[in-house]
Amino acid sequence: MPVPPLLGSLEWLPQPIRAIDAETVDAAPVGKGAYLLLMHFATPAGFTHKHARHVLDGGWYAYAGSAYGPGGIRARLRRHFRHDKKLHWHVDHLTAIARQLYAVALEGGSECAIAESLIGSGVFLPSLKGFGSSDCHSCQSHLLKWNG
Repeated sequence: MPVPPLLGSLEWLPQPIRAIDAETVDAAPVGKGAYLLLMHFATPAGFTHKHARHVLDGGWYAYAGSAYGPGGIRARLRRHFRHDKKLHWHVDHLTAIARQLYAVALEGGSECAIAESLIGSGVFLPSLKGFGSSDCHSCQSHLLKWNG
Protein backbone atom coordinates (compact mmCIF):
# COMPACT_ATOMS: atom_id res chain seq x y z
CA MET A 1 0.00 0.00 0.00
CA PRO A 2 1.29 3.48 -0.72
CA VAL A 3 1.89 5.68 2.31
CA PRO A 4 -0.94 8.21 2.67
CA PRO A 5 -0.12 11.70 1.39
CA LEU A 6 -1.37 13.31 4.59
CA LEU A 7 1.59 11.99 6.62
CA GLY A 8 3.46 15.12 5.55
CA SER A 9 0.86 17.13 7.50
CA LEU A 10 1.91 15.48 10.77
CA GLU A 11 5.25 17.22 11.37
CA TRP A 12 4.46 17.69 15.06
CA LEU A 13 4.62 13.92 15.68
CA PRO A 14 7.87 12.37 16.92
CA GLN A 15 10.01 11.66 13.84
CA PRO A 16 10.32 9.53 11.87
CA ILE A 17 6.62 8.81 11.47
CA ARG A 18 6.09 5.10 10.93
CA ALA A 19 2.80 4.24 9.26
CA ILE A 20 1.40 0.94 10.55
CA ASP A 21 -0.79 -1.14 8.27
CA ALA A 22 -2.41 -4.57 8.44
CA GLU A 23 0.88 -6.26 7.52
CA THR A 24 2.96 -4.47 10.17
CA VAL A 25 0.45 -4.18 13.03
CA ASP A 26 2.13 -7.00 14.97
CA ALA A 27 5.17 -4.72 15.35
CA ALA A 28 3.10 -1.91 16.90
CA PRO A 29 4.04 -0.86 20.45
CA VAL A 30 2.52 -2.91 23.27
CA GLY A 31 2.54 0.03 25.68
CA LYS A 32 -0.46 2.14 26.54
CA GLY A 33 -1.13 5.43 24.84
CA ALA A 34 -2.95 6.92 21.90
CA TYR A 35 -3.07 6.34 18.18
CA LEU A 36 -4.12 8.01 15.00
CA LEU A 37 -6.07 6.07 12.38
CA LEU A 38 -5.75 7.36 8.84
CA MET A 39 -8.65 6.24 6.64
CA HIS A 40 -9.34 6.82 2.98
CA PHE A 41 -12.75 6.61 1.36
CA ALA A 42 -12.71 6.66 -2.45
CA THR A 43 -16.40 7.50 -2.55
CA PRO A 44 -18.85 8.89 0.03
CA ALA A 45 -19.05 6.59 3.06
CA GLY A 46 -22.38 6.03 4.76
CA PHE A 47 -22.69 4.80 8.35
CA THR A 48 -24.85 5.14 11.45
CA HIS A 49 -23.73 7.22 14.45
CA LYS A 50 -25.88 8.03 17.48
CA HIS A 51 -28.90 6.41 15.81
CA ALA A 52 -28.64 8.72 12.79
CA ARG A 53 -27.42 8.01 9.27
CA HIS A 54 -24.37 10.03 8.17
CA VAL A 55 -22.40 10.23 4.96
CA LEU A 56 -18.76 11.32 4.86
CA ASP A 57 -17.41 12.81 1.65
CA GLY A 58 -14.71 10.78 -0.06
CA GLY A 59 -11.14 11.59 0.97
CA TRP A 60 -8.73 11.12 3.89
CA TYR A 61 -9.88 11.18 7.51
CA ALA A 62 -7.98 10.95 10.78
CA TYR A 63 -9.39 9.45 13.96
CA ALA A 64 -7.67 9.98 17.31
CA GLY A 65 -8.19 7.13 19.76
CA SER A 66 -6.81 5.89 23.05
CA ALA A 67 -5.47 2.51 24.07
CA TYR A 68 -5.07 2.50 27.84
CA GLY A 69 -6.88 -0.80 28.35
CA PRO A 70 -5.56 -4.36 28.36
CA GLY A 71 -3.09 -5.09 25.59
CA GLY A 72 -2.30 -1.44 24.93
CA ILE A 73 -1.84 0.06 21.50
CA ARG A 74 -0.98 -3.16 19.64
CA ALA A 75 -4.16 -4.92 20.79
CA ARG A 76 -6.34 -1.95 19.87
CA LEU A 77 -4.77 -1.57 16.43
CA ARG A 78 -5.03 -5.30 15.74
CA ARG A 79 -8.75 -4.99 16.36
CA HIS A 80 -9.07 -2.01 14.05
CA PHE A 81 -7.32 -3.87 11.22
CA ARG A 82 -9.44 -7.03 11.59
CA HIS A 83 -12.18 -7.49 9.01
CA ASP A 84 -14.15 -10.08 11.00
CA LYS A 85 -14.80 -7.96 14.09
CA LYS A 86 -18.13 -7.24 15.72
CA LEU A 87 -18.95 -3.58 15.12
CA HIS A 88 -18.84 -2.22 18.66
CA TRP A 89 -17.36 1.29 18.61
CA HIS A 90 -18.47 3.97 16.17
CA VAL A 91 -15.07 3.96 14.48
CA ASP A 92 -15.53 0.22 13.73
CA HIS A 93 -18.13 1.18 11.14
CA LEU A 94 -15.54 3.33 9.37
CA THR A 95 -12.58 0.94 9.59
CA ALA A 96 -14.81 -1.78 8.10
CA ILE A 97 -15.48 0.28 4.96
CA ALA A 98 -12.26 2.30 4.55
CA ARG A 99 -10.50 1.64 1.27
CA GLN A 100 -7.11 2.29 2.90
CA LEU A 101 -6.30 2.15 6.60
CA TYR A 102 -3.10 3.13 8.40
CA ALA A 103 -2.23 3.95 11.99
CA VAL A 104 0.40 5.93 13.86
CA ALA A 105 1.09 4.91 17.48
CA LEU A 106 2.01 7.35 20.26
CA GLU A 107 3.01 5.59 23.47
CA GLY A 108 1.87 7.66 26.45
CA GLY A 109 -0.01 9.99 24.10
CA SER A 110 -3.42 11.58 24.49
CA GLU A 111 -6.20 11.30 21.92
CA CYS A 112 -7.38 14.81 22.82
CA ALA A 113 -3.88 16.25 22.34
CA ILE A 114 -3.72 14.55 18.94
CA ALA A 115 -7.10 15.95 17.86
CA GLU A 116 -6.24 19.44 19.13
CA SER A 117 -2.87 19.40 17.34
CA LEU A 118 -4.42 18.27 14.07
CA ILE A 119 -7.11 20.96 14.21
CA GLY A 120 -4.51 23.56 15.26
CA SER A 121 -2.43 22.70 12.19
CA GLY A 122 -5.17 24.15 10.00
CA VAL A 123 -4.92 21.14 7.70
CA PHE A 124 -7.58 19.06 9.47
CA LEU A 125 -11.17 20.04 10.19
CA PRO A 126 -13.63 18.46 12.65
CA SER A 127 -15.83 16.13 10.66
CA LEU A 128 -18.71 14.92 12.82
CA LYS A 129 -19.50 16.64 16.13
CA GLY A 130 -19.00 14.31 19.10
CA PHE A 131 -17.62 11.39 17.08
CA GLY A 132 -15.23 9.45 19.31
CA SER A 133 -15.27 12.21 21.89
CA SER A 134 -18.49 11.56 23.80
CA ASP A 135 -16.52 11.30 27.07
CA CYS A 136 -14.43 14.38 26.25
CA HIS A 137 -15.56 17.87 27.23
CA SER A 138 -13.00 19.88 25.26
CA CYS A 139 -12.89 18.34 21.76
CA GLN A 140 -15.48 18.93 19.06
CA SER A 141 -14.68 15.58 17.47
CA HIS A 142 -11.97 12.97 17.32
CA LEU A 143 -12.83 12.35 13.65
CA LEU A 144 -11.21 14.90 11.37
CA LYS A 145 -11.12 15.44 7.62
CA TRP A 146 -7.84 16.19 5.91
CA ASN A 147 -8.12 19.48 4.06
CA GLY A 148 -4.81 19.18 2.19
